[in-house]
Amino acid sequence: MRVPDEQRAGVPAGTGYAWWVVTVLLILNVSSFIDRQVLALLVTPIQADLGLSETEMGFLLGPAFAITFAFSAFVVGRLADRRSRRAIIAWGVALWSVMCTASGVANTYGQLFAARVGVGVGEATLSPSGYSLIADYFPPHKLATAMSLFTSGVFIGSGLAYFIGGAVIETVSGQAPWNLPILGEIRPWQKVFIVVGLPGFLLSLLALTVREPRRGRAAHAVPAHVYSTTEVVAWFRRHGAAYASFAVGISLFSMVNYGTAFWFPAYFYRAHGWSPGKVGLLMGGATAIFGVVGVLAGGRLADWLKARGRRDGNLLVLILAAAISVVAAFPLFLPPTEWVLLTGLLITNIVAAAPFGAAAAAMQEMSPAAMRGQASAVLVFLLNFVGIGLGPPTVALLTDHVFHDPAKVGLSLLVVTVVCRSVAGLAVAAGLFAHRRAVAEVAGQAG
Repeated sequence: MRVPDEQRAGVPAGTGYAWWVVTVLLILNVSSFIDRQVLALLVTPIQADLGLSETEMGFLLGPAFAITFAFSAFVVGRLADRRSRRAIIAWGVALWSVMCTASGVANTYGQLFAARVGVGVGEATLSPSGYSLIADYFPPHKLATAMSLFTSGVFIGSGLAYFIGGAVIETVSGQAPWNLPILGEIRPWQKVFIVVGLPGFLLSLLALTVREPRRGRAAHAVPAHVYSTTEVVAWFRRHGAAYASFAVGISLFSMVNYGTAFWFPAYFYRAHGWSPGKVGLLMGGATAIFGVVGVLAGGRLADWLKARGRRDGNLLVLILAAAISVVAAFPLFLPPTEWVLLTGLLITNIVAAAPFGAAAAAMQEMSPAAMRGQASAVLVFLLNFVGIGLGPPTVALLTDHVFHDPAKVGLSLLVVTVVCRSVAGLAVAAGLFAHRRAVAEVAGQAG
């Protein structure tokens, strides 16, 4: 296999430029989550315009994006182990921006569903390529912090989606629809997609400032070949307990995050009478500020634990976050006052974010360098096929078929949070020994 010139030359890892790479990837991650998450604020007007049920909206929020995103990530993971990761990312940013903008001219459920599928294909390029790049730029004792900075884009982007979406809705709700040639009438909720989608075209150029580092951090560690599918499967089977326990834990943790993120606005509208502007301000601020605090604190805690000899430090953060999250769910979804609700919201945003940078580092550290793109694709699949694919629909199904009342969506969110986070913490705890063994084997190979 031909190795690109920039890969043969290598780029010094752990330098100031490495942090620039993380910053670029962070900005792109923010953009992707704005485009992905803004739909959550538009549930009510879209349902009104298109006549959708809770379950139909749940599938639009979840599987329309998640299934394509998750399976595309496997293709991208293979490509990321073979081709220029920056080129893959640049094309992906352009694609998801086109498809988000296209959501703004969709006039039927089918058209909007197809646009969400396209957003999923484009956004699938970022995480596998980005995780692989960061792992090649940073040593193990700094990896969780670097991954956490990249992952903070999830929470900055989600917060900005609430804030920007709420502000745009408030601004355009009293305006007359746009009437564009060929496209016809553009309603207020469609304008939101157009406003957040168009800037992404410029950001695709930013990806081109990233240079390809040498694969594998040591100078001698350029792999002679990329792991074949057979070799990847053999590695996963040999360390099946480590990957299986991790998969259950991070999938269920992610399922709660996406279920609450997509149904939070409807919960606040229905149960507490908040306006779109208030939802955007309070949820956007809580997610963008306290989510970032959580993910960065989780990464620092994981690196602190690892520096003190805990090879399972990344996973201990997830276990702790799951336990706190279960406790915080009760004041969030059964609040006697708004101040109690807001306190629960802030705590939930911190602990919901805390383990994700550490989880990305955990997947990288128990996977050989030659298969990091594919290992990242597995993580992306777990976070999205299960997280987005099952989280929003599960909440919707409970609301429709168990509680039989849209106003009780908060009870659905409470059940999903308590059950899934409890099982997630227990699953990860059960796999700590197996994880330590996989990390030790990878470290032995690198040495």
